[in-house]
Amino acid sequence: MKIWRSPFTLFLSFLLFACSIGIGKDQLRLEDLFYPLPELDASIPSPVDVTGLEVGERHWYLHEILQYLDALAEASPRMVALGEHARTHGGRPLVSYVISSPRNLARLDEIRAARKAIIDPSAKVDLDKQPVVLHLGYSIHGNEPSGGNAVPLVSYYLNAVRDPQVLAQLEKVVILLNPVFNPDGFDRFAHWSNSHRGQVPSSDPKDREHDEAFPGGRTNYYWFDLNRDWLPHQHPESQGRLKLFHEWKPNVQIDFHEQGSNSSYFFMPGKPERTNPLTPAINQKLTLAMAEYHSRVFDEEGILYFSQEGYDDFFMGKGSTYPDLFGCVGILFEQPSSRGAMQDTVNGLLTFPFTISNQFRTSLSSLEVTADLKDELLN
Repeated sequence: MKIWRSPFTLFLSFLLFACSIGIGKDQLRLEDLFYPLPELDASIPSPVDVTGLEVGERHWYLHEILQYLDALAEASPRMVALGEHARTHGGRPLVSYVISSPRNLARLDEIRAARKAIIDPSAKVDLDKQPVVLHLGYSIHGNEPSGGNAVPLVSYYLNAVRDPQVLAQLEKVVILLNPVFNPDGFDRFAHWSNSHRGQVPSSDPKDREHDEAFPGGRTNYYWFDLNRDWLPHQHPESQGRLKLFHEWKPNVQIDFHEQGSNSSYFFMPGKPERTNPLTPAINQKLTLAMAEYHSRVFDEEGILYFSQEGYDDFFMGKGSTYPDLFGCVGILFEQPSSRGAMQDTVNGLLTFPFTISNQFRTSLSSLEVTADLKDELLN
């Protein structure tokens, strides 16, 4: 069943979207996303405390994101660093983290062992005592930066917030966090954007900042599209990523992307007639159930979105479809890109902080729905 909204709701959403899309701030803080601001643990450092940078102030580089995440892992009982699982052709590390409740982190080795045993029909695993695993993977296309730039704020919130609902979700869910799937392309684009924006950013779509030169940040060091390397896994980023995937066997995998600036936010399911026949029916049923959570978040904020059109689940070699072959639910998110600090679009002024805020929102809605559907996902 397609997600449908009445004409009045769509019109109201458009008006709210047109107002919110052009927020003039050049940074993004939790107080911009919540009112009232939830209670936060003052002992947990914020992004600016560690790096001196606000989220959205400019494009962060990989080393700045890792600097902050490492500091969080040191300070918070809800997060641990798993270490480096691969190194790119350009020499940049791919590092993964786990965010969950302290109780789950204390038995992380036991949980990981149970993940491996869970696919063996003869193994005796008490699923009631097992958390569900949510894999969050950001910016496999390096010039789609809102995902990777949302990671510091998502991680800060999940580690600092004292909201009982979030704490209950973390008891049910182990989050496997990959902050940047494509470090070389991510840094290539960050350098381009930061180097070509002015002190007063230009919103002109034809400005040099929005017209990235070849080869661009979409691809890796040797210009290969890593989101087409899930099946052949010829590159070190993919080899390390797949080793991690099959070690943890996540129940849900989220693939954060960007698309053309004049669009609105997309989330799965894709076009129903373009679903691969190898995809189990229960997979699509769960995907549709998850979509209701994302649509609710955007409806509350008056943000435009679409689903079940434009994108599909047919090719099984992408980050949102490969997991479907292994008992996991793969979800694609596509945020319209500002391609820099800000850009004029048919929907109004699109700012970089606004693009980050939407990836933040769907990161949290993904956690919420994964916790709520724990039994269905494990069984």
